[in-house]
Amino acid sequence: MLEHLGDIIFCLVFLSIIGFISFLRSPKGKGWLGELLIRFLIGTTKYGEKYVINNLIVADENGHTSQIDHIVINRGGIYVIETKNYSGRIYGSEHDKEWTQVLKFGKVKYKHYNPLRQNATHIYRLSEKLNTKENFHSVIIFIQENIKYIKAPGVITPWGLKKAITPNDVVLTPGEMENYYNTIKEIKSAKKVTEAQHIANAQETIKKVEENICPRCSGKLVERNGKYGKFYGCENFPKCRFIKK
Repeated sequence: MLEHLGDIIFCLVFLSIIGFISFLRSPKGKGWLGELLIRFLIGTTKYGEKYVINNLIVADENGHTSQIDHIVINRGGIYVIETKNYSGRIYGSEHDKEWTQVLKFGKVKYKHYNPLRQNATHIYRLSEKLNTKENFHSVIIFIQENIKYIKAPGVITPWGLKKAITPNDVVLTPGEMENYYNTIKEIKSAKKVTEAQHIANAQETIKKVEENICPRCSGKLVERNGKYGKFYGCENFPKCRFIKK
């Protein structure tokens, strides 16, 4: 038995390596690698210079939740970062309600909610907790770098992240940066909302929008005419700027 132990260990290690390589090639594996890359590019908190929070679930007073992938706070403001691991070609613009994912040479198409709107909701809920609506920046990262057919600001590949979170102007003091960071850390440590609850809340949000109820403040969505055609906007505008095309 002992004389075959080395062969057994070799086989187990070999199979583990093959399994790990297969995992890395899968969509889940690519997403995992992408998240590792984003965390590496963002870096870690450096007090007085940069503050980093990953994977935050924040709930508003009505129980609606947002899961924020990454937050960076520096002198340039508060950067709310949403990552997407979509494969294939992605078509979309700033004003589209949904973006289209095209796979298998056009034979398969999926619709996804506009990430800019999704991140705007994240920022809205976070701003309520921080008691400020100023100096926020929305950043959308497509891990697989397939942004060629996307016509929208703030959508980048991982390699554009460093530039995107480099301050152009100084808008926050060291004290403001640290206060915002500490507030977010308190939200994160409280852990009042689980990921399962967040998913349930997201489904409830979709239902509310379909029923013309604002998912942010529960006001009515009323029909309006805008530059890009008809849309439904919250009756509590300008305090609440949620719109449904």
